[in-house]
Order: sequence, then C-alpha cells, then structure tokens
Amino acid sequence: MGVREGDEVLLEVEDGELRIIGRAAARKQAKALVAKHVPPEVSLVDELIAERRREVAGEEPSE
Repeated sequence: MGVREGDEVLLEVEDGELRIIGRAAARKQAKALVAKHVPPEVSLVDELIAERRREVAGEEPSE
C-alpha cells in the first residue's frame, strides 16, 4: 500500500467507499490531473510569479 506507521494519509469517499491514500499517491494523482489540462510547455510557477509581479506593479493581468 505504500503507507507506513506515522505517515500522513488522505481520506476520500468515492462511490460510497472510504479510501485511504498516502501522500505520494495523492501527489501523483494530482499531477496526472493537472497534466490533462496544462500543456507541458506551460510553467504554472512562471505564470504565478509573473502574475504576482504584475500585481505588485499595479498592472491588470492580460488574458
């Protein structure tokens, strides 16, 4: 299962079942979900940094 004593886990209910998910598995699922919607050449980190810099400069975001 990939979960050891003392590890933090996430609990979710899906289709009436309680599932226990280790953080590594949850992270892998989240990355796969994001990858479906964000092209590989797009850096969400770079976009967030640019957005923060525009906010500091008082500019409106361009979309």
